[in-house]
Amino acid sequence: MIVKHLSSRTYVIVWLVLMALTLASYLLSLAHLGRADVVAALLIATAKTVLVLLFFMHLIEQRFANALPMIVAALLLGLLLTLMLTDVSRRETISRGPVPPAPPPEVTAPPR
Repeated sequence: MIVKHLSSRTYVIVWLVLMALTLASYLLSLAHLGRADVVAALLIATAKTVLVLLFFMHLIEQRFANALPMIVAALLLGLLLTLMLTDVSRRETISRGPVPPAPPPEVTAPPR
């Protein structure tokens, strides 16, 4: 089976895109977006992961059967994250009462 390899130009373009996504991730950390911070950071991380898997691990050049374990692993990870987020969002927590103040420290005389 003859496999056509990607050109150096493609690798440079993918590397530049990865650097741009890294810069976007850094700039996102400076802009406090509240709850959207985590979602945006995970989307950027997912995009970077897909680029590395496809181009630098050469999955784009391989048959589908070679990429299938990665796809199954990603789907299982997504399922686990979905189940975890569902559990955390629907969990009822018991509110704690106020914490009583600490008693003042006792003053003792120094030993003689």
